Amino acid sequence: MKTNDHCQETLKQRGLVMPHIAMVYDTVSGSTADMGAIIQDVLRQESTVTTLPVDTRDSLEPYDAVVIGSPMRFGWCTAKVRAFLKRHRSHLARKKVALFFSMLYVVRIAEEPVDEARLFFDPGLAIATIPRKTATGMDKTHSLGFFQRRRCQNAPAIDPVSIAYFKGRLLLDRLPFATRLFMKIVTMATTKEQVGEFLNPEAVRNWAKQLACRL
Repeated sequence: MKTNDHCQETLKQRGLVMPHIAMVYDTVSGSTADMGAIIQDVLRQESTVTTLPVDTRDSLEPYDAVVIGSPMRFGWCTAKVRAFLKRHRSHLARKKVALFFSMLYVVRIAEEPVDEARLFFDPGLAIATIPRKTATGMDKTHSLGFFQRRRCQNAPAIDPVSIAYFKGRLLLDRLPFATRLFMKIVTMATTKEQVGEFLNPEAVRNWAKQLACRL
């Protein structure tokens, strides 16, 4: 029996009320929003899901869990998501929280300790493990350890039940001018981030099925 089918049957057998989940995300080129839509579709099979704007000031008290998505920007989430986390930190500290990030490149540096038990990786990211001595500046700011440190520094009160890293998309014509110019320079300077459509809906669905049981 599939995981989400098993969870759904268990809920029915126990007569439990379906959890109410808040979904909040920011998006730049649309890939994080597309991921959010897929996750919602899966979670709604056994939960009530309400999408909230990232700038919401409404209380999170009515929700049993919160799923938060963001493009990865310089090792952490966007300014809007950072503001959301800060604004609602007291409620989020008491809720089940899951995070998902859209990105193009991530690496594992062997010497960096990472709590990987709660992590989900999109196979499309093809995460390599490298020694610190060979890591470039870009590797050091795109490593699992770096992402973990930034999360702990910026959202210390939140203890996520799961964190997903998905490969997204880079379509320059969808980006604001300044971001487009910056990413054009990046893609000219390195092959680690390239223009293209990389979103894998099946990977997003697989994580959402796992998440359904954790929430």
